[in-house]
Amino acid sequence: MQIIPAQSLARTTVVQKLKNQMKLTDKDIAEIAELLDCGFICFYHRPTGEIESHPDPNDIYFDPEPWEDIMAKIENDWENYDRFEKMNSNEGFQVMENFAYAINDLNFRYKILERLTRRKPFQNFKILIDSSNHRQNWFEFKKNAYIDFVKQQIETK
Repeated sequence: MQIIPAQSLARTTVVQKLKNQMKLTDKDIAEIAELLDCGFICFYHRPTGEIESHPDPNDIYFDPEPWEDIMAKIENDWENYDRFEKMNSNEGFQVMENFAYAINDLNFRYKILERLTRRKPFQNFKILIDSSNHRQNWFEFKKNAYIDFVKQQIETK
């Protein structure tokens, strides 16, 4: 019986984990982030590096018919796919709040934070941002937040 030193065993385990890890490029991560931001659920096929996506089946407006082929493809090879979820409403709210605190314009920051305390904070935030000079900054901030969100999901897989 051959005894394998603990160091070698640990190294073998790390190598095995690395082989099973996703090989996502920055471009892949940005693509997944953009699809998630649009409300899609994304799947990364580890053997091919292909990214598949479809709308959330739990959405009340979801029509499965145009997505049947993609959903079947994923289901038939489920063990080779990693799933990426979109942000939930609490996480989305936190991104809006973080954006407010990142703004140097204190008057606008106060307006955002005040709107976030009202009923329908997402709608109020959107109306305020869309009519402001900070609209493009918001899109960039949200894009980066989603990229970080995807990276967090990669780390937990």
